[in-house]
Amino acid sequence: MAAKSNIFARGNVGIQLSILGLAMISFCAGCEGRRDAVSLAPDVALAWPEPPEAPRIRYLGAISTEVDLKREISWTEGLGELLFGKKKIGVLVAPYAVAVDRNNRLFVSDTAGAAIHMFDMSTRRYEQFSEMADQESLLKPVGLAIAGNWIYVVDSILRKVCVFDTKGEFLFSFGRERFARPSGIAYRQDDETVYVADTARHTIDVFTKGGKFIQQIGSRGLAAGMFNFPTHLWLDRRGYLYVSDTLNYRIQVFTADRKFLTTFGRQGDRPGNFAHPCGVATDAFGNIYVTDRQFENVQIFDPQGQILMAFGEEGTQPGQFWLPAGIFIDDRNRIYVADSFNKRIQVFELLE
Repeated sequence: MAAKSNIFARGNVGIQLSILGLAMISFCAGCEGRRDAVSLAPDVALAWPEPPEAPRIRYLGAISTEVDLKREISWTEGLGELLFGKKKIGVLVAPYAVAVDRNNRLFVSDTAGAAIHMFDMSTRRYEQFSEMADQESLLKPVGLAIAGNWIYVVDSILRKVCVFDTKGEFLFSFGRERFARPSGIAYRQDDETVYVADTARHTIDVFTKGGKFIQQIGSRGLAAGMFNFPTHLWLDRRGYLYVSDTLNYRIQVFTADRKFLTTFGRQGDRPGNFAHPCGVATDAFGNIYVTDRQFENVQIFDPQGQILMAFGEEGTQPGQFWLPAGIFIDDRNRIYVADSFNKRIQVFELLE
């Protein structure tokens, strides 16, 4: 009887392995069907301005969850999902700021999700991070900037800048002793300086890369070089600083040595006016892009601040916005807009 029991035991093991093997083959066959290349090929053809004018801005697509990366799942991951169930996927809840690094990794600050999302557009890998030292974690990440292999994150509730590496490991933080409600942030590579907009103090503070305070720019007021609830920042290739001076309804520009240069915009409902200017960025030609959370669009200005065109409108469809916030333009003139209440990053490109 003992011998017979061993035979039955071996038979059961063989049956289990056969079932497992069939499951693996079945799963891998499913993987083959998911080998679509990651691309931003749009589901709909959208471009601005409308014909008969030549198109200048083209819609490429949107990213709202890690599923949008269309990552090919390995058989070991598939086996794990088969045995233990699928893991919870990463989903954008309220994206606020966006930045792309030199390795084509898309980083997004999520104010409602209290985390930073990382979408690797080359390897299709997704990660998110929020944990820091002493069991502290991000509460309301807003501004976001990349400095080499460091990610600078402004947390408006913690009132400090939290620095991580690109793997999500916390490094250090700074600024809590100065900030009231920080928001936007920008990094200048040439002199390794960090600029932070403190919305509640109506100032821009300048720090070293390591977090040592250097200088304060501005104070509350209406005059040139003064601010009224500044929010988003951008530094162009020349080191010029662009400030979204939100409740003064204008964009202010400062030189590389932090001197006031010019300003443009005013409150109103005509093209070139602002209702709630938010994100600001420049393309390779020096054109300036500004998101407006009330107009629900992106306005484009020439380097002198003259309106060129706008794209987008209120809505939930491709090319439409619902409270757009941060904007980022990469070296290929791809335009990434944090479409906050639509829970996605929309991607466009400048047609040169």
